[in-house]
Amino acid sequence: MQKQNKCVMKKLLVTLLFVSTCSISLWAQQFIVKTPTDMIPGKPCDKSIVKVSYIMNFVNDTTQSPIKPINETMILEVGKKISQFYCYTSFVGDSIFSSGIKNGLSQSLINENLGKYGMGKISWRIYKNFNGPGTTTMLDALGMERFKCEESNERPQWKLSGDTIRVIDYLCHKATTTYKGRVWSAWYTSEIPVSDGPWKLCGLPGLILKANDSQGYFSFEANGIEKGKTEDILYKGEEYENISRKDLNKIYTRYYSDPVGYITTNPNISISLTDGNGNKAKNPKNFPYNPIER
Repeated sequence: MQKQNKCVMKKLLVTLLFVSTCSISLWAQQFIVKTPTDMIPGKPCDKSIVKVSYIMNFVNDTTQSPIKPINETMILEVGKKISQFYCYTSFVGDSIFSSGIKNGLSQSLINENLGKYGMGKISWRIYKNFNGPGTTTMLDALGMERFKCEESNERPQWKLSGDTIRVIDYLCHKATTTYKGRVWSAWYTSEIPVSDGPWKLCGLPGLILKANDSQGYFSFEANGIEKGKTEDILYKGEEYENISRKDLNKIYTRYYSDPVGYITTNPNISISLTDGNGNKAKNPKNFPYNPIER
């Protein structure tokens, strides 16, 4: 069933009907709908003191042999109190969408511009300590809905090792932990004394520059660091709907089993799918789903 879906997904063209100021795209086996909420630039909540770019590799479909990782550029902005971790391509997409709407471009032209740069393959965004020390706030977009999940941050219990490597010329030490259902190895540098890292990883005596899970499904590796330039860390969750982790997990399960059905529960949305020849295609179902947090 999944193999048939993957063949269809490569050819599908998506048309969004009867939705004002909205744009839709199909990417990485996920329907991404841009809405007016995505135009909101965000509210400054801190100033960054370190900015790190990472290459994230992840595997959605664990049934493939060999596995085929997807990659994305992620950004970590660390402030004195708050940090955020987000997908750079999604950030660019939001900027293109917002600019297109403000300049009165047609939906088709906005979609064309978005297609030139691609759509982000990671829709979630993580804030650490936004609601106080020891908290995490995850924002995510599913269809036209925007969710905000606020939790206390369970800090990883690390086991330090004497192993070392260099990552972009920083000496890094190894640490391991079992965290959020996966076994992680991380490499941190005490040369940057910031106890933070990609995703929800943190709690080491230095910045985490590289990390991977034991199954090879998720990895992060820094490829650029910027220090000495302060910029606003923007919080974008003001208009998002609060949701518990338990309820959000239920929505993920429902969404990935039938994304078109999930999106079109909104009465203002109609989606038609066609193949490369313009023929009507069936709605794809049962997308591969391999969450980073289990």
